Amino acid sequence: MRCIPVGKVVAEHGLKGEVRFKYYNEVSEEFLKYTSLYAERDGRRTELRPAGIRFQKGFFYIKFEGLDRPEMVSFLMNQELCVREEDLPLPDSDEYYDYQLIGLDVINLRGEKIGKVEQILHTGANDVMVVTGIREIFVPMVDGYVSKIDLGSSCIMVDEDALLV
Repeated sequence: MRCIPVGKVVAEHGLKGEVRFKYYNEVSEEFLKYTSLYAERDGRRTELRPAGIRFQKGFFYIKFEGLDRPEMVSFLMNQELCVREEDLPLPDSDEYYDYQLIGLDVINLRGEKIGKVEQILHTGANDVMVVTGIREIFVPMVDGYVSKIDLGSSCIMVDEDALLV
């Protein structure tokens, strides 16, 4: 089972084992659909079942089944929680999850390899690909810069001439 990170536990909350969770997705309603989350630590995966979830001031507050005291959730601090890949909502045809893009080859319009996607930065205005190759470049994920994303061929075509490199 492939497990995809969806957010991070940032703090304990209260005396009943609740945690404060920062969800990575912009659509918070999607998070409420997950019936299981997973924490991975030291090569072991632990299934966590939410018993209660509430949203307040940009964070989810989650109470997990069987974890009733702060010391029982301390192992989750600063941990990313993930869901099974098959439980993720299907993205629209022109949308992608970060994990689908990271590691893809980036080529220019002539088919020459520029580098690989190292990470995706979420800047607010638009997402930016960090591409490492001979040098590191930043590619805005908007029309005019990104010409084509082909997951089947594991590559992204960009207009290198439009970039300030």
